[in-house]
Amino acid sequence: MEKIKIAYVIDTIESPTAGTEKQLVLLIKNLDPEKFEPHLVCLYPSKWLLEEYDLSPLHILDIYSFLKPGAYWKIFKFARFLRKNHFQIVQTHFRDANFAWILAAKLAGVQAIISTRRNQGYWHNKKELLLLRFLNKMVTHIIANSQDTKEFTEKVENIPPERIKVIYNGLDMDLFSKNGETKPCELVEALNIPRNAPLVGVVANLRPVKGIDVFIKAAAEVAKHFPETRFLIAGDGPEREKLIELSKKLGLNGKLFFLGKINPIVPFLKMLNVGVLPSHSESLSNAVIEYMAMGLPVVCTETGGSKELITNGENGYVVPTGDSKQLALAIEKILKDQETAHEMGEHNKEKAYRLFSLKTFVKEYQDFYRSLFKPE
Repeated sequence: MEKIKIAYVIDTIESPTAGTEKQLVLLIKNLDPEKFEPHLVCLYPSKWLLEEYDLSPLHILDIYSFLKPGAYWKIFKFARFLRKNHFQIVQTHFRDANFAWILAAKLAGVQAIISTRRNQGYWHNKKELLLLRFLNKMVTHIIANSQDTKEFTEKVENIPPERIKVIYNGLDMDLFSKNGETKPCELVEALNIPRNAPLVGVVANLRPVKGIDVFIKAAAEVAKHFPETRFLIAGDGPEREKLIELSKKLGLNGKLFFLGKINPIVPFLKMLNVGVLPSHSESLSNAVIEYMAMGLPVVCTETGGSKELITNGENGYVVPTGDSKQLALAIEKILKDQETAHEMGEHNKEKAYRLFSLKTFVKEYQDFYRSLFKPE
């Protein structure tokens, strides 16, 4: 059987550790090379792409703005490339890639045009939503990474449910199954934290949507009742200085630490007692999946697919978004009862291996792609 040729379109990939980017790289890396021929298409380059990416043919179009007429000529030229080289699937990621390449794929006569939904449109405005609904008429299928996001897309974008496929995120569980051999995180060790201090951590970009300010306020509450606890934030972003100031204002000097981006993340997770997701909006958080795979009890906000993964009192706690007091109370419940916390962690590990293994993730995508070309 001839290989299925797939063009994966994304704005760019600055780092393979970010959420959507991580999932896309993982998929391209693990597709069966005997049955699929993936190509990565980026609107503009990054240092990582130019220096490190080697998983598939790479096409960089040097499109930085759709306000310049030359951008549309480049899109048209690439549409001709798709047609000439008989691509069967175009799959788009992020807003600009969706807006530009759905049309290009339609012009090229691509048989399957797939648009992904990996967030719940916190960036939508009325104009963009109208354009997205127009483009959706050209899309053959949408892939959402949680049931909650599927339902959100049905409602907000008026998409029939049969056109939306749910495929959960994947994770290379080998990185977590060998965690006993992993050295402790040097960044954390360098902080001289007391040996037996409970560690509560967040892995997130420091952007408003991630709710790190809510976590910091919750940390201040927890510190009143569990003064030995330390709070760790792994990630970076435009909110960093503002959040540092908030931490100081709340008296968390020496108790809360900003560690910046950490890669690899496993040594950091291994040292935690609780994993927290304080986001205002998510589809399906990679951080929550990684907490689960590491065997951590999880405290998360009731956003997106988190509600599908965490059940109150069973493997963690789900709290209202933006509610620092409820977030603090949930963290305290876990810190108070180490036996229950251990049981929660074991439950999470089993669930993560069952739902998010790399084998399951790749098989779901490959089966879905093949189903698009079965004879009727």
